[in-house]
Amino acid sequence: MAKSGRRFGITAVVAALAAAMITFAGPQGASAQDQGRRGWDHFGFGVPWEDSYGYSQAIRAGDTIYISGQLSHDAAGNIVGVGDFEKQVRTSFANLDKVLAHYRIPRSQIISMKIYTKDLRKNFDTAARLHKEYNGNHRTTDTILGVSDLAFPDQLVEIEAVALAKPRS
Repeated sequence: MAKSGRRFGITAVVAALAAAMITFAGPQGASAQDQGRRGWDHFGFGVPWEDSYGYSQAIRAGDTIYISGQLSHDAAGNIVGVGDFEKQVRTSFANLDKVLAHYRIPRSQIISMKIYTKDLRKNFDTAARLHKEYNGNHRTTDTILGVSDLAFPDQLVEIEAVALAKPRS
């Protein structure tokens, strides 16, 4: 009990702490300052949907790079290769290479990939061939998924990845 005679119940203390945390970190979680303290490095291309959706193309957390789904777009955010699955896969891999280049790591540091594609039965062989071409003899753990739709109407494929930032020993 305080000298003023006021008592603070546990509910009031928890509510005050929660309000302070929301004010400090924001309702969406850790602030940019908190993320910086953790050593997170965010990377983006500056395309319109990064701000409107609120995400990063990649985040380095420690020795791991988490890469958001890459799609076939140019520097302005326009879809490249409308109706051309192979062109979209190649451009998505080229955008993945830009993320890897930002972190100065080679393709051989990719640990896993997820490939999301429309019309999987039609596009599976092309996706497999281009995946093998992209990775060469390096084998990643992968999943390929057929989906009914993706974020943009003309988008046919999206490729996400996880990579190791430090060389393997």
